[in-house]
Amino acid sequence: MTTKSMLVQVRMPPRLVEALDRLAKEGLYTSRSEAILDAVRRLALAYERKDPLRQSIIRKYLGRPGKGSIENVGEVLNPEEITQSLEQAFPGKSIDEIISEVRR
Repeated sequence: MTTKSMLVQVRMPPRLVEALDRLAKEGLYTSRSEAILDAVRRLALAYERKDPLRQSIIRKYLGRPGKGSIENVGEVLNPEEITQSLEQAFPGKSIDEIISEVRR
């Protein structure tokens, strides 16, 4: 069975390319392409799950305001739903650990 794939060219800042190279050198991925593919897969899965908190965080990271942005997440989710989303996204971690991980 063969897998079809498409070539997609992307321009990236040198610091991100260096980060990809470190991930490959440390053995987390076999190549830059594998790391990028995993990142895109995770992004797509976050949106497929229809998790409003994840989507809001992604929109904030990408600088995309508007419907679904982190600024109005309180209109979409109540605090219990936000807590559940955080627990699913970061199982067993405290809020300080989550913030530390996100800032990396």
